[in-house]
Amino acid sequence: MDSFMGWIGGKRTLRKAILERFPTDKVERYIEVFGGAAWVLFAKEKQAGQLEVYNDINGDLVNLFRCVKYHCGELQREFDWLLSSREQFFDYVAQANMRGLTDIQRAARFFYVVKLSFGSGRHDRDTQIHYKRSIQRDGRAYQF
Repeated sequence: MDSFMGWIGGKRTLRKAILERFPTDKVERYIEVFGGAAWVLFAKEKQAGQLEVYNDINGDLVNLFRCVKYHCGELQREFDWLLSSREQFFDYVAQANMRGLTDIQRAARFFYVVKLSFGSGRHDRDTQIHYKRSIQRDGRAYQF
């Protein structure tokens, strides 16, 4: 499975080489310490009974993954009818540390800024049109 987003320093192009270096015997836990977009975690084969841990120093990124896992439908609804504009992008960048947002609102704004920023850098707006990604959760496909 592919990640639903890009991330600076992401391991998308290295994931196969990284997975080739994984041990072949049963490992009880897999800990992704530099989670980022979780390309390796999503690409690795699931092992029954194996504990998988996602971790990253960026709390907004961890919050996004938590919302995708536990509140996928609600997160999708935050994107319904959300327009892509330069003004909206810079408003969300300015509001990155605003208090009073729910985790779902914070995750949606963070994802919006990452997806529309140049190189996932969250500072400059990209001028390219971005395609949507989908996530399969609970037998349903969610578009982001």
